[in-house]
Amino acid sequence: MLSLYNLLVRILWPLLYLYPPFRGTVRQRLGHFETKGYDPKLPGLNVLVNAVSAGEVVAISSFIRELREALGQCQVVLMTTTDSGQEMAQKKLKGEIELLTYFPLVDQPQAVKRYLDKLQPDLYITTEAELWPNIQAACRERGVPVCLVNGRLYLHNKQGLRKAILQQLIELCDLIVTQDKTHWLNYIKFAIPPEKLVSSGNIKFDFELEEWGESRMTQERRAIGLGDEPVITAGSTHQGEEELALDCLAQARLDLPRTRLILAPRHVERVDEVMKLIERHKLKALRLSAVQKPGKAKKGKSGGAGGGQRDWDVLVVDKYGVLVDMYRFADAVLMGGSYNRKVGGHNILEATVLGKPVVVGPSTFGITSQMEMLRRDNAVIEADAEHAGARLAALLNDVDGRINIGRRAQEVTMRNRGASQRAVDAVLDCYRRVTGDTALEGRRGVAWRELRGGGSGQ
Repeated sequence: MLSLYNLLVRILWPLLYLYPPFRGTVRQRLGHFETKGYDPKLPGLNVLVNAVSAGEVVAISSFIRELREALGQCQVVLMTTTDSGQEMAQKKLKGEIELLTYFPLVDQPQAVKRYLDKLQPDLYITTEAELWPNIQAACRERGVPVCLVNGRLYLHNKQGLRKAILQQLIELCDLIVTQDKTHWLNYIKFAIPPEKLVSSGNIKFDFELEEWGESRMTQERRAIGLGDEPVITAGSTHQGEEELALDCLAQARLDLPRTRLILAPRHVERVDEVMKLIERHKLKALRLSAVQKPGKAKKGKSGGAGGGQRDWDVLVVDKYGVLVDMYRFADAVLMGGSYNRKVGGHNILEATVLGKPVVVGPSTFGITSQMEMLRRDNAVIEADAEHAGARLAALLNDVDGRINIGRRAQEVTMRNRGASQRAVDAVLDCYRRVTGDTALEGRRGVAWRELRGGGSGQ
């Protein structure tokens, strides 16, 4: 099966020169890049981490910090597939990684060889469901442990050929650290040996958050033209969900006509399309990039930003890495991806950690464990597209109610932190076991003993 896969890769990969997001980076993705300050011959472990896009980079950031702390001496190379992942890594992991590069072009065998020859990793870590046969097989051949961190597996669409392919990919892993016990059990049902499995909890709970005081919040609101108006933030939206968000804004304005909407499409390249949609709704839109930089807003008579920057109904987020800040401004959040049957929701924790009440749609298969935890404490609001506007309007009208829901959501989020440390313990134990490097024997935390058999209880 690997031979057939590689034949297709060799035949089809030149077509990626026609794919706009790859055009300027194909040479790098083929392994022709400078290693800059990275030197694989320096003492300590060389760790190669594979994330995909911005969301995966945010999730793995806390793990990388915990890993560096546990090892003391190491070099980390982070690979992403998308430009948004590169941008997020530069924002979130400055000073934490020695080298940032793209993932080898479609796992092309020769590109993978160039990467591994240059980087000489001691440990390869991939995230969530990002499994690629050539880089995993090449690492195994070189004696480099392969670990999947924050792993997830859904069984509903894993039959026939798809199941057979996935089983082969999983067999190329030395360790799978799952997001929770449910996913751990799914791997067991998939006939994966329990000795390869550990449940750490979801590392997405562990992301770091900059503190904003009251003065900072006031300044930032003024910078984007906000006073004390109610705000709905619709985060990580897909096609069709922007229309829903605009309908929700219209319904909220029946009682609260000053309500504003901050709209953050999942993919920034769709911003032009979203702006046209807003114009068709006869609403005034402003791109976030057009707003004056925080701290430089001129005060007008209303006390907010000067000029026409207060004159918007919808603020469209046209850059990556700022979604959490857009949630800070929200009185209520509409979760993108949860109204798209193919997507299944996006990371809800960036909103709940801030104590924001979140309205979520019926499609949540991608955030199952997060939803289960929030449901248990009545800390999330579920509504289909027909009723989402009414639920958001009710939240804006009920200050005490939304504060209570947001507080419960924040409490759930905070008490489930710590997964990154447990995942690091598991990965280092795997490294020691596979390589026989006893120098790491004493580095495992007490938490390791609780991990086997899905023992985290997440």
